[in-house]
Amino acid sequence: MAVMTVTGKIEAAELGWVLPHEHAFIDLRDLVPAPQTISAKTLAAERVSLANYGQLSRNPYAVLDNAVIDDVEVVREELLAFKRAGGTTFVDLTLRDIGRDPVLLAGLAREVGINIVAGCGYYINASHPPGMDGMTVERIAAEIRQEVTTGIDGTSIRAGVIGEIGTSEIVYPNERKALIAAALVQQETGLGLHVHTYLWGTTGHEVVSILTGHGAAADKICINHIDVDLRLDYLKALLHQGVYIEFDNFGKEFYADRRHRSILQGLFARDIERVRAIKQLIDCGFLKQILVSTDVCLKTCLHRYGGWGFDHMLTNIVPMMQDEGITDEQIRMLMCGNPAAFLDSPRVR
Repeated sequence: MAVMTVTGKIEAAELGWVLPHEHAFIDLRDLVPAPQTISAKTLAAERVSLANYGQLSRNPYAVLDNAVIDDVEVVREELLAFKRAGGTTFVDLTLRDIGRDPVLLAGLAREVGINIVAGCGYYINASHPPGMDGMTVERIAAEIRQEVTTGIDGTSIRAGVIGEIGTSEIVYPNERKALIAAALVQQETGLGLHVHTYLWGTTGHEVVSILTGHGAAADKICINHIDVDLRLDYLKALLHQGVYIEFDNFGKEFYADRRHRSILQGLFARDIERVRAIKQLIDCGFLKQILVSTDVCLKTCLHRYGGWGFDHMLTNIVPMMQDEGITDEQIRMLMCGNPAAFLDSPRVR
């Protein structure tokens, strides 16, 4: 029973306090629709600053600079803050074409002294390479299998989790292929499998059906981003299928103003609402199927740019959970036990 990190295999018991869904480095700029007006183009060309921070709370992609995290020194500082808060393991789900860099991750893991687990596979349809239409399920599965067993992008640095496999407001044909390929490799390897789902939708049921229909184990599937538009009936229905669900937008309390909607389409739940929803689900018996994280993917999520940083869960959300009646034992299960069970595989060599 073990987990593969970017610096080698470790026992699941060594993971400690885990962020199961993050991005140390990421570049989403190619996914941001081009602005049409002169004023919007001018704003898009700015750098993130206090002067435009308010606008970014309503449209985080209004400044294109916000959609990329690429400064190694800044990321090092942010990861050190996570470590100082007690964090031990960081799962990086940045995939090909949106900034994946396994060598940088391995270097930072050694410098900072934390475990970093890398993901693999294909993200949403809009990020797919030009030749994706011609790729077969078998070829995609072979790529994922290589990244898990041999190394990513020609390195010997191996992925330790599958995903986050991307799906959109609808599950596009190429996304379906990527899901099926991921399911095949999950069945072979026993690895955890993260799936990005549309933030205001209920496509999780379709995703679970595709994955389990092609051999993936339900208890190794995690449906991501279910905490933007909180629908408890939908969440309970997913949980009854035996999968994990992930509250991974802690720290993001945006309101996507209808005048500026592009990637984001509406209101985000607040952190206190996320915590209260988790408490309700725990009281319903679902404690062991919940993962929690911050999915940092914007500059404004980082301390350097006015955000809460990678340590937000430990520094701010754990006390909030305690205030809402979630016990220390339950918190440890959410942040240590559950991610260890999700990431652990008896077939990691």
